Amino acid sequence: MRRRTFLSAVAALAVAVSLGACGGAPATESAPADEASTRVVTDSLGREVEIPAEVERIAASGPVAQQVLLTVAPERMVGLSGELTDEQLAYLGEDLADLPVFGQIYGGKGDFNREAVAAADPQLIIDVGENKDSLVEELDTLQEQLGIPCVHIDSTDLHSYADLYDQLAEILGSEKAAELADYCRDAVAEVEAVVAEVPEDERPRAAYLLGDTGTNAMARGGFQSGIIDMCSENVVVVDDPSSSGKGNEIGLEQIALWDPELIVFVGDSIYDTVGDEPAWAELSAIKSGNYFRAPSEPYNWISMPASVNQIIGLQWYARLCYPDRFDDDLRDVVGEYYQLFYGHDLTGEGYDALMRGAVRE
Repeated sequence: MRRRTFLSAVAALAVAVSLGACGGAPATESAPADEASTRVVTDSLGREVEIPAEVERIAASGPVAQQVLLTVAPERMVGLSGELTDEQLAYLGEDLADLPVFGQIYGGKGDFNREAVAAADPQLIIDVGENKDSLVEELDTLQEQLGIPCVHIDSTDLHSYADLYDQLAEILGSEKAAELADYCRDAVAEVEAVVAEVPEDERPRAAYLLGDTGTNAMARGGFQSGIIDMCSENVVVVDDPSSSGKGNEIGLEQIALWDPELIVFVGDSIYDTVGDEPAWAELSAIKSGNYFRAPSEPYNWISMPASVNQIIGLQWYARLCYPDRFDDDLRDVVGEYYQLFYGHDLTGEGYDALMRGAVRE
């Protein structure tokens, strides 16, 4: 579906009026390019892309790229791929609500608005995510049709986020991106070092559950289960782990057979009522009260999307599993992340609201 929608958008672009070149098309003989005004970068696909020497106006290809760019350079964004909720704006900045919405270039929605992109006049479109087989052709075609350079940066797991920010630091000339790269690198290394000291048979048997009934799960080895897999024994083992935000449909009977001793529920899900559900009462995690709610503002800390939001999720979940192996205060860890990534100062009241159900009382 992602590819069909993309090709449809490109076909529409082919018959549209010219959007004007913004550094993506080569200069003509009558208007030679000023070499000092552009530079060439190599993206994660190996594509050499000519971009402005200084990039001040950017657009995201979709929701994952948007989430990442909002942590680096929200002031350079000329539009959004999707609207932000009031809850997200409270953390990210109310002024973002005034930006036009472009839709996403590809994906299930197929709502890309080329006229809105033309009016906003970005100098660069940034795509973040997995490297798909046809992505080179897709981005080359999009770049040609729009006259705007497009770059792709791979981002697939917890270990990729530091490299993602390193590349953004180079592309955008951003000191903040370089700072975020170092933060991600240090955070992952710290957790890996702590977990490495825990024998495998002493790691909690855990499940990450979602859906209206709490019976979907993020399976071991899936794209969105990296945090659970790194820190604990993910009991959800299936033949074909789903990479979607809905996870795999499991069912309560199978979850009971796995009998996790630690459960994390997505957002609210059934977290508020599961303790009173007779069908769940005999699960070890429910019986012992060892179940929690993943914080979800401005983005879910573990998945949906599985992106740089996982960096704070990893630090939280590791401390949930091994509270005695960390000597810092989680309030300080969370506060530093929100200030560094979102420029948001968490109050004590704000922290308590954010962490409702996410910590042991």
